[in-house]
Amino acid sequence: MLSVTPSLPDPRTLAHTFALEQALYAQGYLHVGGVDEAGRGPLAGPVVAACVILDPQADTSMYTDSKLLRAARREELFAQLHESAALIGVGQADAREIEAINILQASLLAMRRAVL
Repeated sequence: MLSVTPSLPDPRTLAHTFALEQALYAQGYLHVGGVDEAGRGPLAGPVVAACVILDPQADTSMYTDSKLLRAARREELFAQLHESAALIGVGQADAREIEAINILQASLLAMRRAVL
């Protein structure tokens, strides 16, 4: 498989949250996903990650850091994502995996699982 390294803008100069995704779409990439994890802070339980691929033409202005949103707004956006053409993947690593490979590696494992 041919691996190509995309040309990306300096993150410090980004005009908005989705500038990296738009730069990749402009270079011809067909699918660009955003990945994030939750659950690294708690002392017990799994670490969970999600990957979301939005339609390149989607209005992204409503999406921001979920920690900055009220719970009700997060629920609204969750419903909108599921009603849209977004592709959504979820992965997790359980407590045994975290103990075996450490929290960072377990987070990365959960992210890989979300992408696949």
